[in-house]
Formats: sequence, C-alpha cells, structure tokens
Amino acid sequence: MLATTSARLLTYLAMAAALAPSGGLAGEPEDELKAAVVLSFLRYGEWGQALPANAVLTVGVLGRPGFAEVLRHSLAGKSVNGHALQVIEWKNAGEPHACQVVYFATDKSPEIKAALETPALARALTFGETRGFLDWGGAINLFVLHEHMTFEVSLEALERSGVSISSRLLRFGQIRNGRQGQRR
Repeated sequence: MLATTSARLLTYLAMAAALAPSGGLAGEPEDELKAAVVLSFLRYGEWGQALPANAVLTVGVLGRPGFAEVLRHSLAGKSVNGHALQVIEWKNAGEPHACQVVYFATDKSPEIKAALETPALARALTFGETRGFLDWGGAINLFVLHEHMTFEVSLEALERSGVSISSRLLRFGQIRNGRQGQRR
C-alpha cells in the first residue's frame, strides 16, 4: 500500500513538474497540480463527438478566479490532438455554455448540482473538487488524500460526455461504475 501511494505521488509530482507553467505565476501549489492533472486528462482523452479540424478545445471554469488563471497559464500554447486550448471564466452557472470541458472550482453544492443538470453540459467533460461531485453527475473529482493529489472517475458520466479516457491514466485513480455506485 505504501509503495502504491509513493508511486502515485511520484507520478503526479513528475507530471506537475513536466507540465507546470514556466514563469512566475503565483498560485497555490495544489492548483498548479490540479491544472497539470486536467491537462493529462485532456491529452489522454478521445472525444466521441468529432471536433472540427482546427477547432479550439474550450475549458470553462466556474468558481475561484485564481484557479482559472493558473489553468489558463498552464494550458497556454499547448494543444491536444491538434486543437488549441482556451480557458474561459464563468461568473455563474446560468451563463450560456459552449465548452467541451468544465471545471467546478467551487464548493457551492446547489450551484454545481444545478449546472450539472443542464442540457448544455450533457456532453461536456466535467471536473470538480467537492465531496459528492460524482453523485451529482460529475465525471472527474480531484482531491487530496494522504497528502497527495488523486482522483475518482464516474464511468457513467464519462460515457454520457462522449469522452473516452485512456486506461493508462485511469489506473491511477478510483473508478466508480455509476452515481453512488461501487468503486473498482
């Protein structure tokens, strides 16, 4: 168990170091690590709904503006499968959505629940950082466990989003078969 935990920690630290933005953006180290993990999911993801050639892959962030800035800086100049990445900030969950990816950097449960139930997010890959995020219909929940970053994934929500994530990445987290379903 300790060897597995150490291996995961080293993997995430290596990912963060390799993907961390260069330059002096002052952000929480945890936010920089979350941004690196988001980029890993984007790189290891395949969108079922084809994005037109040269289309921009848009990541919307609802919640902490500081995280949106760290994510924007981390993704700047990077692309995924030939698609440039862009980060936009949402002020509230009721805004029109034109994003393929949405990150909920907030712990406002009612706002998260309401947004996840909107048809506009039915085909978006969703990330959160709140207990219960998968139960509300989110796809990927990032959290710190025993002093390292980890994640849990809802296979049901991934399927609904139309995004397939490589098993090479999924093996580092907890997999859930459905809402409030069993973990594998």
